[in-house]
Amino acid sequence: MSLQKTISLHTHIYDLDWNRHVTSRTYERFSYDGRFSILEDLGYGVHACLEQGIEFVSGSTFVRFLSQQFAGALLDIITSLSRTEEGNLHFHHLIQDQSAKKVCELFATAYLKNSEGKKLILESVPLLKENWQASQIHPRKKEQTTATHLIPIPFSDMSCFWNLPSESIWKVFEEGRFLFFKEIVDLKLIKETDSTTFFMGGEIQIYKLPEPGTKITLLSWIDRFEKIRFYFRQDIISESGETLASMRDEQLFVALSTSRPRKAPPEFLSRVERFIEK
Repeated sequence: MSLQKTISLHTHIYDLDWNRHVTSRTYERFSYDGRFSILEDLGYGVHACLEQGIEFVSGSTFVRFLSQQFAGALLDIITSLSRTEEGNLHFHHLIQDQSAKKVCELFATAYLKNSEGKKLILESVPLLKENWQASQIHPRKKEQTTATHLIPIPFSDMSCFWNLPSESIWKVFEEGRFLFFKEIVDLKLIKETDSTTFFMGGEIQIYKLPEPGTKITLLSWIDRFEKIRFYFRQDIISESGETLASMRDEQLFVALSTSRPRKAPPEFLSRVERFIEK
C-alpha cells in the first residue's frame, strides 16, 4: 500500500519543445507539483518545511514517455508515495489524459532533511513493498571517448530550498544532448536525411546535487546502438573530479516528415561511431 493523490494541470504553449511536443521537463515539473501536493497533506508543504528549516533533496528518476502531448491538454497527475526505513521517499507518478490514456510514467526518489542534516522519517507514509526500478547505469570506462563541455550551474535554477530541483539536472542533460547533436552529428543532418530522434525515456541517478554558482564538466557518449534506437549516456563531473550525476536515456529514430520509426541514417552512425562504447 501507499498514499495516493491526484491533481490536474494544463499544458501551455510555453511547454512545447522544438518538435512542438510538450517537453520532457514539463512532466517533471508536473510531478514535482504532485510530490508537494501529497507532502502538504502530511504537514510538509513548502511553507511548513521552510518555517521548520527542512530541506527537500531530490534523488534518482526513471521516466517513460508513452503518448505525445500538445499545448492545451488537461492532464491528471496521479502520485503514490511510500518510503524506506531509512527515510527515502519513493514517488510513483502516472500522468494520463482525460480519456485515462497513459501519457507518462515517472518514478522519483527524494528525502527531507532537518536543520541538523538528518533525514526525516515520515512514519505516516507506508513502507515500500513493491520492487523499485533497478538501475541500468554502469560506471564510465576511463578510456571512453566523450564529448566534453564546461557548463555553469546558474543561481537562477536554485529552488526555494537553496538547492537544485531535479528539473535543473534534467536541463543540464538536455543541453548536453543538443550540444552532442550540434557538434558531433550536425543539426543540418536532421533536414537533409528527414531524420530526428524522440526521447522515449531514461534514468537519472543523482549522487550529489551540484552547487548553484559552480561549473561542472558534462561528458556525453553513446552506451549502445541499435537499428532504430540508441542509448545515450552522460555524466556530470564536479570541479574536483567527482561524479555528481549520471543519465542514460533511450532515443528512437523517426522520420521528421511522418514521426514514424525508421532506421538510423548511415551518416549518423559514421559520425558517432567513435563515441559508442566498446
